[in-house]
Amino acid sequence: MGRVQKRDQVDPDILSKSGFRALQNRFLVIISLLLITIMPASALYEPPTSRERDLFSQLLGKFEKTDVPKEDVTDVVRTFDRPLIVSFQCNSNDTNDFVVVVITTRLARFEQTPVHEDQVTGGSYTWDCLATTEDAKVTLQCNNDLRLNTEVLLNSTGVNPEVHQVENEMVLYHELLHGQLMINAIKSSAAWRQEICNRIPGQTIDFSYADPDHKIINPLQSQFASELMREDGGEMITRYLLPNETQDGMFSTTIFRISDFPQFREGGEVTLRAVNIDDTTFEAANNVLILNGTLVNKTEPGIAWFYILNGTGGQGQGRMSLVAQEKRTAGLWANGNVSDLSFYGVLQNMTGAQGHEGGDIPQPLRIPLWLRNAANWWYEGRIDDNTFINLVRYLASQQIIS
Repeated sequence: MGRVQKRDQVDPDILSKSGFRALQNRFLVIISLLLITIMPASALYEPPTSRERDLFSQLLGKFEKTDVPKEDVTDVVRTFDRPLIVSFQCNSNDTNDFVVVVITTRLARFEQTPVHEDQVTGGSYTWDCLATTEDAKVTLQCNNDLRLNTEVLLNSTGVNPEVHQVENEMVLYHELLHGQLMINAIKSSAAWRQEICNRIPGQTIDFSYADPDHKIINPLQSQFASELMREDGGEMITRYLLPNETQDGMFSTTIFRISDFPQFREGGEVTLRAVNIDDTTFEAANNVLILNGTLVNKTEPGIAWFYILNGTGGQGQGRMSLVAQEKRTAGLWANGNVSDLSFYGVLQNMTGAQGHEGGDIPQPLRIPLWLRNAANWWYEGRIDDNTFINLVRYLASQQIIS
């Protein structure tokens, strides 16, 4: 009997990061760390709860109506209703003559493994096949299980609802791909067919085509989520962190320039999901948002997905006001508590100016000293937001500040 089970491990804490200057103060940053492992399959089947059935029906219904580009997973979806039977003749010089594969999938009750009880699992797809050989005929009876964790997928606390829905659809798509990719191999892979045609009783079955390492699934799910985010008026950015691009596992990488996404000029929310990445912090300079962190396993690459929505969507929990944060930085600058360089980032954000290539900035900075008075008045509320912002934009248009 061969079994493969994939479970996505998600850090249960969703953290709101704040306190970083200029650009980053304009975004609510929610961090959700996704760790992936392979777990042994459960020996006994338990039927799903009513909540799990309802969630599956809701997610599958929405998934099937979604017309964004995605891998065809029709075969695995159909196995929930009726068996998929694949049969083929072996070559004359093979050990066996004929192979029949019967595949069904059922929704099963989710159980958190005690081995990873400190983490939260979003879902899993289990390949569970019994192989028998009789008179040179190999039969694989695969009774596969899909499990969904309602405690995670129905918990939207602190998460933008649009991002939460995209995440849930991606979890379902991810697990269905584990089924569909293996079915694709059974139906058309000459290498897999040759191996099963020459299988002897007791020999391990190759389930690597189900992609337990996610080398195929990660790009597919990233593209899928990106398309869904664009439908909601947002964006998703994927960053790969290779071990040779880090310093003993530590890294600093540019996420995006705000000038490249003008729809987020007035602020927004950034939700981070990551594989093999920990100890994350954010910083900003010259209109650029930067992620710092470390690889959990220094020999394996890390992946980070950034979901970006503008400031008009979502629940607004913990949202930081663009104007309030820039006003605070202006007040600190006016009183000599932050550098000209820090205040220059605020000016860039107000004017929509792009950062210079390679992180270069004008030397020397041209910021008139008298602007400190106006910045302090703005900070103290003696002039309103529009007056100060319009002043900055006028000075920039006249090249008085640069």
